[in-house]
Parts: sequence; structure tokens; C-alpha cells
Amino acid sequence: MSPTTDSSSGEAELREQVKALGEKFLLRTADQITLLRAHVASLRSGDRDVLVGMQELAHKIHGSGAMFGFAALSDRAGEIERLIAAQPGAVHGTPDRLAALVEELAAALEATQRKN
Repeated sequence: MSPTTDSSSGEAELREQVKALGEKFLLRTADQITLLRAHVASLRSGDRDVLVGMQELAHKIHGSGAMFGFAALSDRAGEIERLIAAQPGAVHGTPDRLAALVEELAAALEATQRKN
């Protein structure tokens, strides 16, 4: 085998590994969206403590989504992260906006899954 063939084979294998990791990320993100929805429901009931967990989940999705090239997912998660950071501990008006952003994140996930 020539060095070029080895290189091409290695690159193809790496692409497959990254693709598999990206698919796992998408599955995990679906579970995280379910958790974000539950957090929004808790927030509507007055549980402000869920904001920390929501921000952490959004941060993970934001960074990983960007790393895997899922810009729409990353952008929506970034919006959730920024909203919570801008209003730490705030509840007034936030649950409705967060709920809308979580649904936008879910729609971005569905669109990304259709493409892949």
C-alpha cells in the first residue's frame, strides 16, 4: 500500500468516526431536549433552581453542536444559554421565552436529523 492510500484510508476512517460521534450527539441532544422541556415546566411552577441545569445543558449542546458542524443546533442552544445568563434567577417572562427557544432547538434537531 502506498502512503497516499494509507492517508486516504485513515481520513475516511476518521470521517466515519466523527460521523458516528455526531449521530450519538444528536441522540443525546434529543434526550436533553426532553429534560429541558421538563425544566421549563418546573420553572413555570416556580422552581428557579432548574435554571442552572438548563444553562449547563444549553452550554454543552452549544459547544458540541458547533464542534460537529450543527450550526442551527448550536445557535439555538447558545440563545438559551445567553438568556439564562442575562437573567440569573429571574422568572418573570423567562419561562415562555425559554419554552419557545427549546421548541426552536427541537425543530433544529429534527431538521438536522433529516439531513443526516
